[in-house]
Amino acid sequence: MPEPLEMLHRPSCPVTLDCGGLEIQGFSIGGLATYLMVPEWKACFDIGECPVDAVRLSHVFLTHSHGDHARGLLRHFSLRRMLNMPQAEYHVPDFLVQPLQNLAQAWCDLEGHRNRPEYIPNFVPVAKYDTVELNRQLRVKSFPVDHRVRSLGFTAHEVRKKLKPEFAGTVGFELGALKRQGVEIETETLHPRLTFIGDTTLRTLEREPHCLDSETLVIETTFIMPDDVDMARPKGHLHLFELFDFLKANPELCKFEHLVLKHFSMKYTRGQIEALVRRNTPDFLKEKIKILI
Repeated sequence: MPEPLEMLHRPSCPVTLDCGGLEIQGFSIGGLATYLMVPEWKACFDIGECPVDAVRLSHVFLTHSHGDHARGLLRHFSLRRMLNMPQAEYHVPDFLVQPLQNLAQAWCDLEGHRNRPEYIPNFVPVAKYDTVELNRQLRVKSFPVDHRVRSLGFTAHEVRKKLKPEFAGTVGFELGALKRQGVEIETETLHPRLTFIGDTTLRTLEREPHCLDSETLVIETTFIMPDDVDMARPKGHLHLFELFDFLKANPELCKFEHLVLKHFSMKYTRGQIEALVRRNTPDFLKEKIKILI
């Protein structure tokens, strides 16, 4: 007997995945809710639901405006305010700042908080190819994503610094003096740790192949059945077969160590998803695939 669809419908109960020592927690079923929490970074990517564990996260990155990716944002803000926590930063596409402010204002009015600006979240505008510095060790860069509505994706980079060769062997106090004088004694490199893409078509990977450089790539495969191939792109989504065909044709680009598939349609059961993914995964990806269901 097929597994009941309601077994997939628990958006407030996140799944935990270990991606090479980086723990991610989330849930993603198309049309219902998508969010991905990274507790180590105090960050959440999309917030279609707001589980209790998300409240402690102080950075929320929003890819686009569809409700299953965005409707938990005001709940997150409200719960942090109720618990007397500092306001989080909501990093949202620049073209969504005004609509989100309008939505927040309407909700304030409904709750009887008219003309109370402290009840409006801090929406931080993010343009395409923008950079957000979370801390000295972590930067998040945005990029455009192809979907039915304007969207962004995000890549979190670890900042790595290395002493320049000409200062090798220099003692600590001398290095400190040089830094105080404004001398650049280190070189800086960015190592892509995680790329999160909300809803997308294959065009995003074709246009933004750097997404495949991250240690962990989180991407949707809403449709998985052979009969559903033709409906994926017109709906602004990605089919499992499209993704695997692209990766098989470009194996040299696949630098990721973990490929997390998400946002499966509600019409599929867990058993169908696991079987279709297992049956169609190319051999060179079999050790890298993870499913967020």
